[in-house]
Amino acid sequence: MPYFDEPGVRFDDPLIRFDDPRTYQQILQQQIQPPMFTVAVGISTLTPTKLLDRATAISAGIAGRPVFASLAPKLTALNTLIGTLTTKQGAIATTAAAAKNAVTERDSAETDVIAALNGLGIDVGQLATSEEDVTATTMHVAGAVPPKPQAAAAKPDSLAITIGDHPGAISGHCHGQPGRVDYYEIRITTGDPTLPATTWPFTETSKKSSFEMDGLPSGQIIWAEMRACNSHGKSPWSDPATVRVP
Repeated sequence: MPYFDEPGVRFDDPLIRFDDPRTYQQILQQQIQPPMFTVAVGISTLTPTKLLDRATAISAGIAGRPVFASLAPKLTALNTLIGTLTTKQGAIATTAAAAKNAVTERDSAETDVIAALNGLGIDVGQLATSEEDVTATTMHVAGAVPPKPQAAAAKPDSLAITIGDHPGAISGHCHGQPGRVDYYEIRITTGDPTLPATTWPFTETSKKSSFEMDGLPSGQIIWAEMRACNSHGKSPWSDPATVRVP
């Protein structure tokens, strides 16, 4: 084992073991010896789910080779981190599933409201004695030009973003403003929306208070905003909503 009177040696040096036959200089030389191989881990473009699969495979591969026995403490630490990421990813999946169910239920309720309104439109058409009776309901006679909004639309409320049905796809929706909006503008960013230097590339427009996007980078956290537009101008941007792209 190394002698404590060798140059540079310390009593509490973690490199020193009582059963090590090498001198301290030999230990130092072997510590700075360059690796035999430059190893590519292959994780730079993986989504969290695929990263978990990859990390688990790497851990199992290392554990199965006696030559890597000295890495056991690091494998233990890695497996703990894998467990934490698995838990966090599961929580996101649960939240996303709940959000998707909520959107489905909202869409069903929206369909019921639309059906009820269309039914009322028929009733109003049968009972009205003049076009003024119809316009008083804020509806208008089919074929007539509907009245234009008298003011700019309000800032969109309750913007929510959910993951889509395939990698790179998301969808979003906000509360509608019937009769007040000609179209919506949507913009997204990968930067921190609280920072003034964050850029928001213009993305697309939508005639409805909902939108879908695809082709986005999987695993990337994105933020989105919407604003309502009509002939009187454009509303302020909505509060941002965020999601990790599947």
